[in-house]
Amino acid sequence: MRNLKLVIAGLVVLCIGAGVFVLTKNGTAQNTATQQETIQPLEIPPPIGAEKHDLIIEKADEERLAFKVELAVTPAEQSKGLMFRENMPEDEGMLFVFPKMSMLSFWMKNTLIPLDMIFIGEDGTIVHIHENAVPHDLTSIGSQKPAKAVLEINGGLSSKLGIRTGDKILFQVVVTKNP
Repeated sequence: MRNLKLVIAGLVVLCIGAGVFVLTKNGTAQNTATQQETIQPLEIPPPIGAEKHDLIIEKADEERLAFKVELAVTPAEQSKGLMFRENMPEDEGMLFVFPKMSMLSFWMKNTLIPLDMIFIGEDGTIVHIHENAVPHDLTSIGSQKPAKAVLEINGGLSSKLGIRTGDKILFQVVVTKNP
């Protein structure tokens, strides 16, 4: 019964949001905020995918493959990534851009579709490809070499389109947000 009272009190706090509440001994929520306190609204980042950008992969044979990509630049965007998506068009993906070159790793927690992870160096060269990452798998998938960005596309698409290590990503990243 005590746990139920705590859950109800927590819901009251979340729903009202107009002040600070404390659970009293009798199980009721009491407002402890003074009139002078101002509560700032939470800053919610714009949804990922609000804007898509053109990205080209130039293969060694000079064939060019066009994709529309969403950018994941902030830690919040990168943390969410492509989680909970049930599908993605074949010509789309998500580009994760990091502040500096480093060894990167990803996992597939809450990701519903298989993905190819294309790790990209600072000069746009593909340095590693991990194909067909398994949905919901918590195994860490590493870049194997330092990378500046990662392009996620539908699983198996790299092989199908002949994308290889050494191919180039042609994309001008202009980031105005602070990650």
